[in-house]
Amino acid sequence: MKKLLKSLLTISLFTSVIAYSDCGECATAKNCCKSCNSNCCNNCCYDCNACCLGPCDGYPFLAYRSQSRNAARELVGWQQFINQADKKCMYGAFYTTLEYTRSFKPRHLARYLFGCDLDCCNTLLIQGSQVPDRSPRAWLADYFGLAPDFSSRVSFCPHIENVIIDFNFYLGLDELTPGLFFRVQAPIAWTKWELNMCECIKEAGTLGFLAGYMNNKYVPDTQQDFGVAYELLPKSFTEAASGNITFGDMKECMKFGRITNCRLTETRLADLRASFGYNFVLKKDMHLGAFLHAAAPTGNKPDACYLFEPIVGNGKHWELGVGITGSYIFWRSQEYDERYMGVWLEATLTHLFRNCQCRSFDFCCKPNSRYMLLTQMGTNNDGIKGDVDGTITSASHQYKKNLIPAINWSTFMIDVEIPLQADIAIKVGYTRCNWNFDLGYNLWARSGEKFCHNCCHDCCDDCCNGCCTSACTCSSDKQFAIKGDSFLYGSSDGTITGNVYPLSATQCHANIHGGKNYPEKSDANTDRPATNPGVNNATYAFAETDELFGLGLGNTQPDDQIRTSIQPIIIAKKMLNLGRSPNAITHKLFTNIGYAWKDRNDAWIPFIGMGGEIEFAQTGDCCDDCKYSSSCWTNSCSHSCSGCGACCNGFYDDNCCTKKRAGVHQFGIWLKGGISFD
Repeated sequence: MKKLLKSLLTISLFTSVIAYSDCGECATAKNCCKSCNSNCCNNCCYDCNACCLGPCDGYPFLAYRSQSRNAARELVGWQQFINQADKKCMYGAFYTTLEYTRSFKPRHLARYLFGCDLDCCNTLLIQGSQVPDRSPRAWLADYFGLAPDFSSRVSFCPHIENVIIDFNFYLGLDELTPGLFFRVQAPIAWTKWELNMCECIKEAGTLGFLAGYMNNKYVPDTQQDFGVAYELLPKSFTEAASGNITFGDMKECMKFGRITNCRLTETRLADLRASFGYNFVLKKDMHLGAFLHAAAPTGNKPDACYLFEPIVGNGKHWELGVGITGSYIFWRSQEYDERYMGVWLEATLTHLFRNCQCRSFDFCCKPNSRYMLLTQMGTNNDGIKGDVDGTITSASHQYKKNLIPAINWSTFMIDVEIPLQADIAIKVGYTRCNWNFDLGYNLWARSGEKFCHNCCHDCCDDCCNGCCTSACTCSSDKQFAIKGDSFLYGSSDGTITGNVYPLSATQCHANIHGGKNYPEKSDANTDRPATNPGVNNATYAFAETDELFGLGLGNTQPDDQIRTSIQPIIIAKKMLNLGRSPNAITHKLFTNIGYAWKDRNDAWIPFIGMGGEIEFAQTGDCCDDCKYSSSCWTNSCSHSCSGCGACCNGFYDDNCCTKKRAGVHQFGIWLKGGISFD
């Protein structure tokens, strides 16, 4: 009994330490968020653009370990009732386990999702294009319809919780062939995923969007020439990122990758698993066997509607693999046969077959760029022209008065497979009459995802439907370009009363942090951003014979003539960085205390136990002094990312950062009960 109480106390202390550590990290993030005027923690990884997803980039999807895949939970508490020697008939055991698990170290989860755009306090800066001395790490508020002078800090403390009811049945088929066995597992899981987003608004802003920036209209009765009045804009990033906002020329809201503060839950049968095997060594004090293992997908697959979406099961993959099981009793009391100590091993290797899933992607060399804005482009019907080296040249495309969130275009169905998954558990167990005590180690690992090469680019055969049904946005009759902070319209007299034309302006060099018209650190009015000085292939704009000027400039001075792109840069799916979820490795320690009523002298023996586990993930992270090339896209904005090829050739591993992994730190406690039969 003393050992039992000691073990229970150990588990309780284990859980308390983790919970305390967890609260500490979240408290730091929230306190930093509340300190709106502080400059805390701004020395982390900086300027992290790369041509492949690295440890300093955010990942759009977390491939979480299936709630059904837990060799530690399956191995403990019933070893004396399975793989038995000298049985002449069928026998078996059945158990039900109720387990609660919770992730900890939220900083690693937040960095996995947002990369080095977060500061050390898990805080993301959101700043508009007209905020003085903008942080180069801040996300551009304009992309979300927030005021151009808006500024806030958003902290994240992500958590994953699970409640699992695991049903497991073992049947020894010794009546047919000694050593033959069959096993089936069916865990039901409820999971909750939440970002725990906390926003601290430093400046709510007062400005709307200037005419020509998001649309071609003036708002009546305003002091300035606003195209979208401040009163019509969202007032917080929390509101804007929820996906229910449209503004200006935008006709559809954000359908995918929504960043929400809501608790997202899912309840499903995780996976239906079965093993069929044979113990070719089966003795009283040892056994060694092999088995085939398969899993039928019964959980849910990613639908990409939310950034941090709850997944039950393995992502809807079929699994097939092999495993080994073994034990060795290295000590048994000569006086009491039911007092012994041994070691038990179970290892499973499986392949997760191809499954079509909905995923969102960033542009190559532009982490988190899926949250930028795109302009729809089409035929140049208004004769938009530009002066290229003294030659008047027509634009190949013209803006078609439609803005869309980039993620609506960069989200599509793609085939995903995982070549190898390993779940290996080894434990030392001690049995003393009716009591049993287990202590062990579990290694879980999986290789990185692989995408079907036939649908990596220009994948327009299917669209994600999930919870966000819509028409396919990747059809060939729709073409798009990166907006950045470019102005979209020009006027013959610089006012809305003149002849107003959509331009062909694009900014392929823009990223999530900003465009090229509004400088990062200067007076926003110095460089006349409304004249489009930073668009691609900038030339002064004409429509037919009219010189075009920026809306709202109110005059027709030569310096106010607006620029357009001759030629504009049209994006293609080949420019997307098809960032696969990286490999994952976790290390788990587990323990269990059980009791079986073996002295009943009955064919039916009930047993019960309780235990816990703590799992540490090899996550990888970026260091403080990462230095990467910022010239990833050439002037032609090709998808080859010339200029940062070293990032994909071991630069992270050898010179700065450890390799990023997708594991999750978590702990769990369980109550396990069942019955054996002969």
